[in-house]
Amino acid sequence: MPDTISATRPPVVTILGHVDHGKTSLLDRIRNASVAASEAGGITQAIGAYQITHNGQKITFIDTPGHAAFSAMRQRGGQAADVAVLIVAADDSVMPQTKESIEHIKSAGIPFVVAVNKVDLEGVSPDRVKTDLANSGIFVEGYGGNVPIVNISAKTGAGVEDLLEIILLLAELEDLKDNSNICPATALVIESSMHPQKGPLATLLVKSGTFDKNSLLFDGEINFGKIRSMVDYSGKPLSKATPSTPIQVIGFSIVPNVGDIITSAPCRGSAGKGVQDAFCIGDEEKPTIILKADVQGSLEAIIDSIKDQANIMSSSVGLVTDSDIETAVATNAQILGFNSKIPSPVAKLAEVEHVKFTNFKIIYKLFDYLKDLQAQKTASAGPKTITVGEAKVLKTFNFAGTVVYGCLVTSGKLRIGDLVEGSRITSLKANKLDVDEVKKDKECGVVLAPPIDIKVGDIMTATTLED
Repeated sequence: MPDTISATRPPVVTILGHVDHGKTSLLDRIRNASVAASEAGGITQAIGAYQITHNGQKITFIDTPGHAAFSAMRQRGGQAADVAVLIVAADDSVMPQTKESIEHIKSAGIPFVVAVNKVDLEGVSPDRVKTDLANSGIFVEGYGGNVPIVNISAKTGAGVEDLLEIILLLAELEDLKDNSNICPATALVIESSMHPQKGPLATLLVKSGTFDKNSLLFDGEINFGKIRSMVDYSGKPLSKATPSTPIQVIGFSIVPNVGDIITSAPCRGSAGKGVQDAFCIGDEEKPTIILKADVQGSLEAIIDSIKDQANIMSSSVGLVTDSDIETAVATNAQILGFNSKIPSPVAKLAEVEHVKFTNFKIIYKLFDYLKDLQAQKTASAGPKTITVGEAKVLKTFNFAGTVVYGCLVTSGKLRIGDLVEGSRITSLKANKLDVDEVKKDKECGVVLAPPIDIKVGDIMTATTLED
């Protein structure tokens, strides 16, 4: 199978600079220029991030709310952006927060472009900015360095197209790989709040893997809830969210912190260290593997065929490496290869670490082997989920942000601690009294954490794990 050009993900861009130098105006200019005329009302809600398409390529912009939040994201182990724009007003030139922004960008270790704003004002000298930047240790193109610089006006739109082209060029040089097949999915919290009716809201930036509607939400080993609603920056509902996509999520049981790293499966280890340094459990009924192949085309074909059958901790072309062995040890995975090889020193390390490597020359034999692994996992699976009761929803109430479901138990019973669509029953009331359980044919008030989208007339099914 011939090698193919691997897919890339959209770059994530943040704009930093001194207050009043035009960051918000530039973000608005780029965003509004990308909104189709048919979208009446334009952007329906602000989620702190948005995505545009420029010359057929997507770019994600995140509106980091101040330098403190930008630092918090990085300190928690999450790199917020791939490319930065340092905006400097031509009339003010370099100011104190400009210098702070430069330090943040340097610490993040990401490429950046200087956007000299307000060049439409009379009497300004963009060249003064180049001199002042040089005095701050930043040497732009044409002035002794290689940092790209572009003159713009966020007010008129002049130079903005050139800026977007430079952003895409910097992203291309970074070679941002599409890692949507990684399991579990991971995301970075870039904004969060408590909504009086909807409960905890959070804007997530997907970093790897794919989040689905109904994906569970974890911070380390702690379950933070389950996605009930997932929308893009314009409020459009999404069924899937791939890397570099900003999404607003309803379903958290508590408000997460900016900079938190959220995963779709529990990870053993410090949440602040980042998912790559933790043991991610994934779906325990699926085999956990690391995939190696000879060429990218083969790798993509295999991933497409098995992505729903296994927890793929990593996938790459070439020889098995020490890093693959380390990942296998950390995630309790075995390594499957397709026309791949393992060098002798790495094979010895695998033997010492008890990591199994199996190579296949016929792709269908790899698939059959994986099916056998899956059958073994299913046979040895742990406790099963059983239904303990059902209730019909008669009414819903909202008391200061707490949603209460008025129900009639139609079969079995409801108990404190039982699960309803991934949410836990945290309170039961019968005849205005707190109770531990409510049996068939009795009415009750139910509180779930987090609340779920269920309507009057729907059936609420309570489940628990079989002993």
